[in-house]
Amino acid sequence: MTSLQLLQLTERGRGLLANRRKSLLLAAGVLAAGGTAAYVQSRISSKKSDSFLHSNGPKDDKKISNKLVTNDKKNTQKKRGLKSLQVLAAVLLSRMGKMGAKDLLAMIAIAVLKTALSNRLAKVQGFLFRAAFLRRVPLFFRLISENILLCLLLSTMHSTSKYVTGTLSLCFRKILTKLIHAHYFELFIKLSFGFQNMAYYKISHVDGRITNPEQRIASDVPRFCSELSELVLDDLTAVADGVLYTWRLCSYTSPKYLFWMVAYILGAGTLIKNFSPAFGKLMSKEQQLEGEYRQLHSRLRTHAESIAFYGGERREEFHIQQKFKTLIGHMSTVLHDQWWFGMIQDFLFKYLGATVAVILIIEPFFSGQLRPDSSTLGRAEMLSNLRYHTSVIISLFQSLGTLSTSSRRLNRLSGYADRIHELISISRELSNDDKSSLQRSGSKNYFSEADYVEFSGVKVVTPSGNVLVQDLTLKVEPGSNLLITGPNGSGKSSLFRVLGGLWPLVSGHIVKPGVGSDLNKEIFYVPQRPYTAVGTLRDQLIYPLTADQEIEPLTHSGMVELLKNVDLEYLLDRYPPEKEVNWGEELSLGEQQRLGMARLFYHKPKFAILDECTSAVTTDMEERFCAKVQATGTSCITISHRPALVAFHDVVLSLDGEGGWHVNYKGKDSPALTEARNDITGAFETDRKNDAMVVQKAFSTSDKVSHSYISEVITASPSVDHNLPLPIVPPLQRAPRVLPLRVAAMFKILVPSILDKQGAHLLAVAFLVVSRTFVSDRIASLNGTTVKLVLEQDRASFVRLIGVSVLQSAASSFIAPSLRYCWCLINMLRN
Repeated sequence: MTSLQLLQLTERGRGLLANRRKSLLLAAGVLAAGGTAAYVQSRISSKKSDSFLHSNGPKDDKKISNKLVTNDKKNTQKKRGLKSLQVLAAVLLSRMGKMGAKDLLAMIAIAVLKTALSNRLAKVQGFLFRAAFLRRVPLFFRLISENILLCLLLSTMHSTSKYVTGTLSLCFRKILTKLIHAHYFELFIKLSFGFQNMAYYKISHVDGRITNPEQRIASDVPRFCSELSELVLDDLTAVADGVLYTWRLCSYTSPKYLFWMVAYILGAGTLIKNFSPAFGKLMSKEQQLEGEYRQLHSRLRTHAESIAFYGGERREEFHIQQKFKTLIGHMSTVLHDQWWFGMIQDFLFKYLGATVAVILIIEPFFSGQLRPDSSTLGRAEMLSNLRYHTSVIISLFQSLGTLSTSSRRLNRLSGYADRIHELISISRELSNDDKSSLQRSGSKNYFSEADYVEFSGVKVVTPSGNVLVQDLTLKVEPGSNLLITGPNGSGKSSLFRVLGGLWPLVSGHIVKPGVGSDLNKEIFYVPQRPYTAVGTLRDQLIYPLTADQEIEPLTHSGMVELLKNVDLEYLLDRYPPEKEVNWGEELSLGEQQRLGMARLFYHKPKFAILDECTSAVTTDMEERFCAKVQATGTSCITISHRPALVAFHDVVLSLDGEGGWHVNYKGKDSPALTEARNDITGAFETDRKNDAMVVQKAFSTSDKVSHSYISEVITASPSVDHNLPLPIVPPLQRAPRVLPLRVAAMFKILVPSILDKQGAHLLAVAFLVVSRTFVSDRIASLNGTTVKLVLEQDRASFVRLIGVSVLQSAASSFIAPSLRYCWCLINMLRN
């Protein structure tokens, strides 16, 4: 008896030693193969570099240099995207706070619980197989109850994971949005005086490196945060599954199965990495094209009325169609890359991986500890072990596959991260440039505070570098009024952009009331089309202040007085006081300009910049407004082409459009000026009815002519006999058609559609669906056959079955991406 046990132990030890030798040999073989592949690849790359060095002629040198530059750009952009991703990830981790940390801890707990519940569910389902095979009904129903409870818990965990992922995504979005807004709307920098950054203006109108910042803020940020949170959860779940199922697999089988699996995943991952297109760059360009296309439609909506009056819809349609064609072309390129790359990825990870998983699942049952005996209990145990072992292998494959494909998802995220990080960097750069320009010692490029406005040696230069005004020196005292004239493009409005800090002050010195380089309550700007925010009528009058910022709240009587001064008191009857209205769509341009003047009368600044702000109102009303501004004690700096306004101004600045300028001063006691002011003061006493009298008189003659013409038409018309009954026209009815005629009519519509390009794609989709159904049915039958071969212990038939499975995997890897590709093409053609 002792010798028999010793013999069994010796045989078992030899078997274990043989298994270890096989594992070591297999490891050595894989390492040798990997080393050989690396050596071959290095030799190929060295030959390529040698061929680059031994090129023939300048043409080859040019091609080689262009290729090297292209590769360097791709590598640089890829590295830049990954670096941007690292920077944003570090920012998110450092600023996520307690709520973000709780979400991360909740994700870890959910991943661990899901793994534990999945492991228990796999065991219970294995016990179900055994109970069903042994016909143990009470045990079967108890296991069914436990199975239902575990499924309910898993569904709860799945829904909770979605919720936590969403909350973490919102947390990430809040952090990035606040970070962008901190530089985008940065208000004050605490230097020796306040300073408005206005990066939101400079990015779009001065810097020019970012064409559509709203696309990055409103689209790229939420997509980046959503995909990043999903990636975090998937990777945490994959790590938890990998750790548990690796321990479980090694506890009842040889470690060689785990080694084979890891070797396959690493090999497939290496191939995928080498064949993978630059999806980050492609997605970044797609988002840019999407933003440009959306911007064209937004521009069309904004200027729809002007385009309709001009009849310019053909031109706008051409530009939009060209941009859409460019977008579709790029999306077709992305779809093509996803198609062929999807075939490789699906073949290696999904279909061939499933075949490898079948080998790893079934092989232990042909030899080893899981090999069943011929008894009924042994076969029942085999079914139970087979079900659990299948779950272990599949879960390990999925976890390792998720971790290996994370690089592709990170590549996609790097495209979004690069665009977001670029926006943050440029906003910060513009802010830092403004800070450094203010901190330079000995420089004259700065603003000073005083109770007057003065330009000393100021040069006005556009962001593109064109000089509009050279060395402007001018002083506007409180109480005096400046009129600026000149041809279009001479720099009239640009001078105010420099005064308000929208454009950089290239050289010279500016003195003005208030602090900082911006316009403020001491200098109020009224443009040609005043900005009307969505809100109440009161909000429009006190803009840019809010109700909380008012020192003296505007009363209802004050609103009535302001609106009466600009002949807009009827707005109080038309709109309820608390109703929020989009005033830009409700009011005409003339009404908007009058509302802008009422806003000026409310703020009562020291200086008012009037930039063609009364071009859409009558001359009489414009003169009334100028008199009212002077009556409030506000000095005017006006841009206008109307000669009547000269009487209200003491200084006239003329720009010649070539950088030159000239200043004319008028005497305060000029008789002509006094007479003009008296006339305007009398005109100020009129009301808005007098403004309409001129228009009414102008149309009186044409109105009489139109009445005479209508009378002639009525006289020449034939008489109508009202006693005659009108004919009754029956309603239209659809003619009844038999079924063959209806089918024929349907074919008349369908046949031409099927024969065109979209119809060919529909036929291709139908063919691929039928093919996929057939292949899926064959794969299902193969999976059922494997269990039968295990029970029969027919290894040779199992090997032949694996060969057939590889061919079917190749077919499936072609069908599935092609189906997605055709369906996406159909959607693109439909749009």
